[in-house]
This record gives sequence, structure tokens and C-alpha cells, in this order.
Amino acid sequence: MLKTNFVQSLYTRSNTHRQYDGYLAFLPEGERQLFPVALASQRIFQTSDFVWIECKENGIDTPGFTTIKVGDYSLWLHLHFIGQGKLKLTESLMMSSGQAHCYYLNEREPELFLDEGKSWFLILGVSGKHLDSLMIDYPRLKELMPDGNQRPESYLGYTPIQSKLYNVLASLRRYEFHSFGTAFQLANWNLRLFQQLFQDLKPNQPAIDHSDTLLYQKAVMYIRRHYDDEDMSVAKIAEAMNVSPRKLSRSFQGKSFTVVGMILEYRLMDARESLIHSDDSLAGIAFALNFACPKHFARAFKKRFGIGPNEFRAQRRKKESFVKRSYPQA
Repeated sequence: MLKTNFVQSLYTRSNTHRQYDGYLAFLPEGERQLFPVALASQRIFQTSDFVWIECKENGIDTPGFTTIKVGDYSLWLHLHFIGQGKLKLTESLMMSSGQAHCYYLNEREPELFLDEGKSWFLILGVSGKHLDSLMIDYPRLKELMPDGNQRPESYLGYTPIQSKLYNVLASLRRYEFHSFGTAFQLANWNLRLFQQLFQDLKPNQPAIDHSDTLLYQKAVMYIRRHYDDEDMSVAKIAEAMNVSPRKLSRSFQGKSFTVVGMILEYRLMDARESLIHSDDSLAGIAFALNFACPKHFARAFKKRFGIGPNEFRAQRRKKESFVKRSYPQA
């Protein structure tokens, strides 16, 4: 049996009434003594040769650590689909959305940290007795593996999860659970996973944590596309980014604008262009850009540009009229 409650204490709300929709959804819920918390967010399957663990949680309220008991499994593949986290090996390894990692363990029990918000990952552990055979079948794995009979624990490499791998994963959704046959089905599926991952592994760890910077850049891009949406909010952007509102707000710390301030900035810049290039009324502009009311729009505009929208438009029209009189077209 697996020797630990793998994600015990990570989740603070129960999901036992939500239908599980991960790649291993065909598996029955784990035994209660293995997973006493958030049963519907986890699936596990293990034999003496390998173990599969999948967790898919739509909202972790409180971030935290859990220890992975490695047991007899020494070669590990970690596919992180959604969310942010860290795996503490000899040093902390950043886990970001869309990355696959491979590492080798002896007896060390690494700690997995998951940040708040959405999280979805799938882990495969392979028994050490198969390691030599795997290195014969997959030369790339042998290149990355440390030499010697007493191999040190080590990080072997990572690769972005490509679309072809997602297609392979999607095939799991067609499986049905059979008490006898599932072990053979998944053993065969492991070979497909090895074939996809080992050939693409890069020997170095991904860059040190730039997750907040990447999140900030992605959020700004999203705001740029959707700032005029009626329901634009911190919560909506966070959901689109698969993070918690608090993590999203944290990525904006030290920047010129908060999340709300960035939304307002894009709306005001759009409003400014409308005042220059259109005859739309203030009420029409305020309504189109989802300000609460024309008065709120006028106050925000004056605070940003130091002049009210009516005065701004009048000044622009006066300046344009002067230019036309001074430089008449031939």
C-alpha cells in the first residue's frame, strides 16, 4: 500500500459531492485511510511496479506542504497541468502549468507545495527494479541518469507538455476500470508516456521562479483584450489565469498599477481616444466601457488626466480647429 496520505491537509473544503473529471476519472475513489480529505479530488492506482497519483482541485483555499513517501518507487515523472507549486528535492524545484519533470529518488521524502487556486497534476512513480531495463530501452534516460550503483538523488530534466502528449493523456478518458485488466492497460500506457517524455527531456531545471512575472504578463495581456467586458474583475481574471485572486494581486505588487488600476487605465485610455475621434456622448462612452455612471467616469478621467472629459474634448476640438485654419489643405 502507498505509505502516506499523499495530499492530506492540503485542502480545506470537501469536494466529495463533485464528480471527478481528471484523466484517471475511470478509477474508483481511493480508500479512506489513504485519502481522508477531499476524496473526490484525487485518484490513485498502484502495483508493485508503478504507482499513478492524480489530483485535480478547482480551488485550494490554503496553500501548504505535504510529504511524498517514495516507498519502492525511485523514478518519478511529474506532469503539472494547472497551477503553481514547488517540489523540494536537494533544492526547490518550481512547478508551473504545462511542465513535465523527471527525477530520481532513493529514500528521501520530498515535500510538495501547492499554491492557492486551481491545481491539477499527475505523477507516475516506477519501481527501482525496472530502472536498468528502462535505461536500455530509452538511451536518453541513461544519458541523464547519474552513474554508479549507488546513484545520488537527482533531478533529471523537464520538458514543456506538448499537444501530442495531451492527446495521449486524453486517451485515458476512454478507459474503464477492471479489477484485473487495468494494471495491464496502464502498464502499456506507461510505455506511451515514456516514449513521449524521455526523448524531449532537457537536462537543466527550468528557470528559477519567474511565475509571478509570467502571471503578471499573462494577466496584462488578458486585461488588454477584455478590459471593456461588463463583468471584468479580479476574480474573473484570476479564474482565467487558474490562480487565486490573492496570487494574482500579488503578481502586481511593485508595478505601476494594481489589477483594478490596470483595468481602469485601459478603459480611460480608450475613453480618451473616443473623446478625440468620435462624437459619442459622455454617457455613451461611460456605458460602452462599463463605468458605473457618467459621473464616476468623469471623476476618474479628471483624476487620471488632470482635466474633465468635456474640457478635454473642447480643448482638442479647439486645437484641431486652429491647425485646420493655420494649415488649410490645398
